Amino acid sequence: MRRSLLLVLLSVSVAAHASGTLRIGSQVLVVGDSVSRAMQLLGAPGFKEPIENDKGAYVGERWQYQRDDGHVVTITVIHGKVGSIEDRAR
Repeated sequence: MRRSLLLVLLSVSVAAHASGTLRIGSQVLVVGDSVSRAMQLLGAPGFKEPIENDKGAYVGERWQYQRDDGHVVTITVIHGKVGSIEDRAR
């Protein structure tokens, strides 16, 4: 029973980690990388959207990229760092 629980927890952990990475050629962008690293790998975003909290204060930005393979990559930037990475097939 304990072993099964451990295996489930490890697989969830690996899945969560995999969503925090994006492979670009031979390079990898990970959550926590700087904005300059993201721009070095992906270039300037095609679309930028400010993120505000419920009181209207600026929190960060959402950057969107249309990739050649048809995927749409959305990067959330908080305090100059990559906060999340979402890669969706279009």
